[in-house]
Amino acid sequence: MQKWGLIGCGVIGERRVLNLPDGVRLGCVFDTNKDRANYIANKTGAIVCDTIDKLMHEDINAVIIATINSALTPTMQICLNRGLHVLVEKPAARSVCELSKINNPKKCKIKIGFNHRFHPAYMDLLNEINRYPNDEVMFVRAQYGNGARLGFESEWRANVQLAGGGELLDQGVHVLDLAAGILSNMKVETSYVKTHFWNMEVDDNAWAILSNEKGATFTMHVSSTEWKNEFRFEVYTKNRKYQWLGLGRSYGPEKLIIHQMKAEMGPPISSEIVYESEDKSWKLENENFFKSYMLDEKVNGGLEDAFNCLKIVEDIYQKSLSLQNNKNHPKWFKAT
Repeated sequence: MQKWGLIGCGVIGERRVLNLPDGVRLGCVFDTNKDRANYIANKTGAIVCDTIDKLMHEDINAVIIATINSALTPTMQICLNRGLHVLVEKPAARSVCELSKINNPKKCKIKIGFNHRFHPAYMDLLNEINRYPNDEVMFVRAQYGNGARLGFESEWRANVQLAGGGELLDQGVHVLDLAAGILSNMKVETSYVKTHFWNMEVDDNAWAILSNEKGATFTMHVSSTEWKNEFRFEVYTKNRKYQWLGLGRSYGPEKLIIHQMKAEMGPPISSEIVYESEDKSWKLENENFFKSYMLDEKVNGGLEDAFNCLKIVEDIYQKSLSLQNNKNHPKWFKAT
């Protein structure tokens, strides 16, 4: 039986450890919030460690890191130095520069928490696209937003020192990663990042248009002023339209709708798959991480993917800054 540790006992950490793979149990937890650490320990039978150093001396094989963004990279480095395999939540770092300093002296496995890759609608979407290799992808479109909550402007996500960025770095990273699985080598054509509503220094809305060398386009809008949570990810090819709608829970039922164009055009032939309400993406991603070091299988969402996303995020901020000429752009981001 493998034993994992958990550093960061918030909502995401809880989802992780309640969906452990077969053959794994949670051995120990740490969080600066003692109440949350005790809560997770009571639910799982794990022990609570007072410090990260004490957790490092427990008999564990791997660690899940689900801290605030400013602690992700330094905590990951501590674990790697100890020889522990690491599953670290996205975005893995606040910047490309920060992530580039990671050293992996014992060649441990590093998995980035891109759980959206493991949603069944996305996996089926990729399979459908691969079934028709000659049906060229023209463009991809994504909309991802939440309505936040009272007091959002006082949370750590609103603090640039702790978060590293706003909505673009939070939910934006997910859709950028999903798009990169379909359109390789994307570059930013234009973008617009702004704080519309929340009284905070980071952005609450971000728009961007990207393209790749084949001329395919990706457009995105991520928002923390959506008011009614929404997820929409669409792929348009020469002959088909694929719509992935919903993520379960407050985002609505997860479904994949495929629209097949007819030779005479007009209304397409449409089919729909509706997935069960239970979100299995967390367990499937945990299993991928587990197999990556137990069976030496390929990590689905690794360090290079995090680098690529962070580079695009920084390019989006930079393009927006140039477009707005410093007037409406979030004040914290400076030209590079």
